[in-house]
Amino acid sequence: MLRVAVCEDELIHRTILEEYLHTIFEEFTNQYEILGFSSGEQLLENYLEGLDILLLDIQMNKLTGMDVARKVREFDNKVEIIFITSLIDYVQEGYEVRAYRYLLKPIKYEDLKKHIVSCIDKLIKSNENFMIIQGKSEVHKVSIDTITYIEVIKKDMIIHTTEQSYNTKMSLYKMEKELAPYDFFRCHKSYLVNMKQIQCLKQNVAIVNDEEIPVSRYRIKNLKIKLAYVLGDILC
Repeated sequence: MLRVAVCEDELIHRTILEEYLHTIFEEFTNQYEILGFSSGEQLLENYLEGLDILLLDIQMNKLTGMDVARKVREFDNKVEIIFITSLIDYVQEGYEVRAYRYLLKPIKYEDLKKHIVSCIDKLIKSNENFMIIQGKSEVHKVSIDTITYIEVIKKDMIIHTTEQSYNTKMSLYKMEKELAPYDFFRCHKSYLVNMKQIQCLKQNVAIVNDEEIPVSRYRIKNLKIKLAYVLGDILC
């Protein structure tokens, strides 16, 4: 899911931006969220993890947009910042916070669309190693590299990562196909393992994140061959 925040202290400008963004995103996806903030203080107090794009007015009361951007960069190096301004005097300062673009007021729909589409393309390319996991009531963006193994218990799929586990509904066959380019191996009828996360391979067990994952007898030989290419010899 794409998350976009608009931080603009003038309601009329914020409303126009949000309406433009809804129109733009509807062309590409229905998995997006637009958050509106009326001040830099409000944005910082309610900042959400996983924000993709931040449209930030520079000339605001109290904290300026540039001040807010500096504070954001203290804890978020990934969000793409697009400055909204009536002046062009802030370009040099923008380098400090790695601003993606500047848009001059009054904002024109076509200009905004051009920069947003360009920004989305950049995000897609940088997020190629992420996958979207649909839970019961939440959508998660997970780094594929952090996935240790995946198991299916009855009709539930559990995706284990180095940080936490996620439940979803999906066939292991479909997941296996989706993760084929990322060195995952179907080691058992109910398990898919990230070969890069294997610490040790015993007779019928793979040690992953200090957990024992079963390996079918008729799959062990093929797993050893693939591991030799991916990691080298890690047999115990």
